[in-house]
Amino acid sequence: MKMQAIKQQVYKLTNTSSTRELRKEHHDLTHGRDLRYKAQWLEILEQLKLLRQDSSDISLDDLNKSEAMLKRSLLRVGRLSGLSDKDIEMDWKRIQLEAKLNNDIHIEEL
Repeated sequence: MKMQAIKQQVYKLTNTSSTRELRKEHHDLTHGRDLRYKAQWLEILEQLKLLRQDSSDISLDDLNKSEAMLKRSLLRVGRLSGLSDKDIEMDWKRIQLEAKLNNDIHIEEL
C-alpha cells in the first residue's frame, strides 16, 4: 500500500485532514514518531485499528450504564461544590452537546 493511501486511512480514522492536525489532535499517536517514514504511518494505522477493535466490544447497555454513572457523579460533585440543580443540569447538557459535536470528551477538562 502506498504511503498516501495509508495517511488517508489514518486521517479518516482520526477525523483529521493533515499531518499537522494529526500531531495537534492526537499527540498520543504521533509522539516520538518520524512521520516522514511509511513504517511509522503503518504503526499508527495498526494502533488505530486495534483501538477501534477494542472499543467495538462495548455494548449499548454498557454505554447507557456509563452515562448514568457519569451523571450521578456530576450530581454528587456539583452538590458538594455548591452548584444549584439548574447549574448541574446545564453542565450535563453541555457535556451531552460536546459529545455529539466532538465525539471526544476529556474528563480532565470537566
